[in-house]
Amino acid sequence: MIGFEYELIRSARKTLSVTVTGGKVIVRAPQRMSQERILAFLENKSMWIGKTIKKQSDPKFSAVRNGTAVLVNGEELPLFYGAKKDEERDGVFYCKDGRGVRKILQSSRSFLLEEEMFSLTRRTGLEPSDVQVRDFRARWGSCDSDGTIKLNWRLLMLPPEVRQYVLVHELCHLREMNHSRDFWDLVCVHCPDYKQRLRRLKEYAFLTSLYH
Repeated sequence: MIGFEYELIRSARKTLSVTVTGGKVIVRAPQRMSQERILAFLENKSMWIGKTIKKQSDPKFSAVRNGTAVLVNGEELPLFYGAKKDEERDGVFYCKDGRGVRKILQSSRSFLLEEEMFSLTRRTGLEPSDVQVRDFRARWGSCDSDGTIKLNWRLLMLPPEVRQYVLVHELCHLREMNHSRDFWDLVCVHCPDYKQRLRRLKEYAFLTSLYH
């Protein structure tokens, strides 16, 4: 017996497939394929299907996504909306709305991004002409042709090692204004495990759609 419900879609296709989207299992099968064969296929895939359903129904950082926690340096801190003023007390964020999170983090911690950038500049020998903290909706940072590096304030939410990768990435653009092989080789010189950090960074992509 299969422990999950599924939607069966038959068509003129020749192969059998299963997808899980939003916790919903969808099976696509040829018109004349027997129910017994379909069930055997699902039983064979049941472990993967079960894990995928669980992952999609209980996403990572669910408290951050639903607005009851905020990430600071990769750690979740309590967050309460509807406050009379935006403030942080004893490790708890009290905000009027989502924009309050930005207000608190930028006013209390933006200098940390500048300090980290200065430290990396000394270590790498790559020096920007200016460093600015901005509110980007689809990227973590940018490097202009005049040497200005702009950083998304949400970097303050990331674990330090993941944030450091982004800073190194932008610094390397001072020498290579592209994503060529030479660029990635330079990133590797200053951040040898950048591939692992880049994979972790993708887990936090949802943050760029919050706090507007």
